[in-house]
Amino acid sequence: ILVCLCDYNIFLVVSEGGIIACWRKADYLFSEDATCPDTLRIFESKDYLYHRVVVFHCLFLSTCEKRQSVKSVSIGHHVLPPASVQDEVRDVVGRLIWECEDEQSEAQVSTQEY
Repeated sequence: ILVCLCDYNIFLVVSEGGIIACWRKADYLFSEDATCPDTLRIFESKDYLYHRVVVFHCLFLSTCEKRQSVKSVSIGHHVLPPASVQDEVRDVVGRLIWECEDEQSEAQVSTQEY
């Protein structure tokens, strides 16, 4: 079971034949926003605290779709940490991988419009 935590992504999963389920029943959890109330509930849960659950950035799914492969995309690069941890990571490395890919996608869209 795959669970997406933001409303837009839930719509996409359901439209592709997925189901809406409790996050505790999921094999994989995806979110695009660490500050989304559903994602925050997971970050504040004992399951997260005791390393029994991980939230991945939903860009992992679109990256796999673009490459037509799950094996060529490192899921570890798409772990979505709480917002405070993201800030610390940015201080060290500059950007998170999905921020780089978001900018590339925006650049491609603006190039295609001309």
